[in-house]
Amino acid sequence: MRGVHLLLMLSSPLLFVECARVKRIVGGDPAEAPPQDDPTVYTNFGGRVARVLGVQDFPHYVFRGIRYAEPPTGKDRFLRPRQKLLADDVNATAFAPPCIQPRPGTNQIIGSEDCLALNVFTPELPTGSEGLPVVVWIHGGGFRYGSASQYGARHLVGKQLVVVTIQYRLGSLGFLSTGTKHLPGNVALWDMVLAVQWVRNYIGFFGGNPYKINVMGHGTGASSALMVALSNVAKGMSTGVVAMSGTAVSNWAMDNAPKNTAQDVAEQNGCPTSDPVTMVKCLQNLPPEEVIRGDSNIEFQRIQTRGFMSGMSGGLGSAPVIEGYNDGRCLPGLVEADPALDLEMEKNPKIPLLTGICKDETKRAVRGHLKNDIVDKLNKIPNFLDTELVGHLRDELPINKITEFHRQGRLNKTLDLLPLNFGKYLETKKQDLQASLDKVADITADALFSVPAFLTVDKWSRNGAATFLYSFEHIGKRKKGKVFLRGSFFIGNDTSDSGENDDTVGHGDELEYLFDAHDLSGKPIDKDQTWDEEDMQVREYFTQLVADFARHGKPRVGKKDVNPFSPKSNNFIQIKDKPILAENFKFCEVGLWCNFADRLKTSTCSFLDAFNTQLKAVGNAVSSALNKTGLNLGSTDILGKVQKQTQGNGSPLNLGNADLLGNVQKQVQSTSGSKTRGPLNFGNADYKPKVTNLGGILG
Repeated sequence: MRGVHLLLMLSSPLLFVECARVKRIVGGDPAEAPPQDDPTVYTNFGGRVARVLGVQDFPHYVFRGIRYAEPPTGKDRFLRPRQKLLADDVNATAFAPPCIQPRPGTNQIIGSEDCLALNVFTPELPTGSEGLPVVVWIHGGGFRYGSASQYGARHLVGKQLVVVTIQYRLGSLGFLSTGTKHLPGNVALWDMVLAVQWVRNYIGFFGGNPYKINVMGHGTGASSALMVALSNVAKGMSTGVVAMSGTAVSNWAMDNAPKNTAQDVAEQNGCPTSDPVTMVKCLQNLPPEEVIRGDSNIEFQRIQTRGFMSGMSGGLGSAPVIEGYNDGRCLPGLVEADPALDLEMEKNPKIPLLTGICKDETKRAVRGHLKNDIVDKLNKIPNFLDTELVGHLRDELPINKITEFHRQGRLNKTLDLLPLNFGKYLETKKQDLQASLDKVADITADALFSVPAFLTVDKWSRNGAATFLYSFEHIGKRKKGKVFLRGSFFIGNDTSDSGENDDTVGHGDELEYLFDAHDLSGKPIDKDQTWDEEDMQVREYFTQLVADFARHGKPRVGKKDVNPFSPKSNNFIQIKDKPILAENFKFCEVGLWCNFADRLKTSTCSFLDAFNTQLKAVGNAVSSALNKTGLNLGSTDILGKVQKQTQGNGSPLNLGNADLLGNVQKQVQSTSGSKTRGPLNFGNADYKPKVTNLGGILG
């Protein structure tokens, strides 16, 4: 017998494993062990047959660097991707280069424009005739950094899932838009849609179920995953969404001024700005490195001009844009309307959603690369927290967009007592720099992550879709999750170990409890580093939770199914050393940012006791008007004590007036006040009160 040729049928369609020939030797020295079996998949789609050669990464198989689209180069730059079918022999043994991007901490540009590829991780012996559940992973990185090869998927694959990690164009090459048909933008989102379509077409050949595809992402990858799920062009492609530390209504999820960005990109690269066609042709003829380097210059200039607050809220460069509704004259858009409007109008698909946050999303950035800028503002701007930071974040909150849709023809449902409560919210236990920095971290994490997560689950669940929320709070000994996101705004360039005393559960820290960390080219990072028992347990819990969601459409804690999110209980999964079923997710913080007066009156929010104290002071008439009118209480100090408000004649504002419903707006509008950001009045000069609906998403 000179050799063995074994064909193993692993699923339907067929997955074949060709084992290497082993030559028998009689006498002499023992033969070397044969190489591990390399898997070969045979596909037949679109009239084309292919043989795909992968590698065995024990105990699973990996098919690396499979191109799902033609190279988006030359005249195809800035255009929607063109499908690439598998044909003939396909060598899937090496990762594709990352999409072109800056190397963090240097002036180098790395990667390639020919990068639209994906990796398939599949168990060695898939079970079940219909195939295994599939997870399509969209990496984060602020729309500018990252690669599919960074994410080793052996832990998820070990839960009998097929995992596909995808790459998409980054920076201006992926998101630049002039707001015209010549450059509508969002081509990177179209990359993702095409990748998911590839999975639908081919994943059955790799042991996956094409009718059980979960789209999953982190940060900007999470917001992108939700935009893809919300889009009409991707309807029916996915059966579930996992959005980690990001949503489609996150402040940084969209470029709200794409024309300005396009003009900056053109000027940075010496291209004309008056005519979109000429501008696009000019940018298409540039080396891709110049375009990406120009993006870095624009980001630097905007941070220098606008400061860290603008960076946290996005607007540092090209990002997804609203393309508008299809008018029949052009190809349909992918993001036709603001995602907040889609959620408000319950246009989300009726598929399960799992989303969540880390406990200290922004703390590592605030203590690290943003520290000097923050300290400078704390020293130079009196009452910086309340007069600047809170005001800016209030302007950027997605609740404002949703409130706009409620506002037409309706009076406020909530008294504007926010200044009273923010005073308590902003107080620190210690009057020192570290306490102030930690308060900045708390404020920004709540506004930029907790509130969008809550609004998303609250709205997503309104049409009956099963929706689940988690909070990752495990303080582990490993802090390597941030290496996945190096260069992005909430991580920065420094990924050094923070030390054993680091009590932060920061942005990206949950990633290493799902994935093995690799560099951009796919080389393992700290492969031999040991895990302690508690971290290994958390990895097991978190991986199983995601696997249960992918398989059943709902997570489990132990052997118990988790109940879907309820607006009444605000239930969520709290992940510490063990997962716990909890209620009242960020109950008071969300109530404060979203103006939910009914929450702020409860004993649960006693730390914001200014609310109840002031309600008693102003009398029962104000309390009875909570659902009838709007009121701006004007200027407050940091401790939440109401300063005197006067009518035009200088007399105190009579909040106990019996005709409150009819007169309160008149009194507020005649009150000598101050300019404010949104409903908050912080004591500036020329404020003109306006009626707003503060009932928000629960109104």
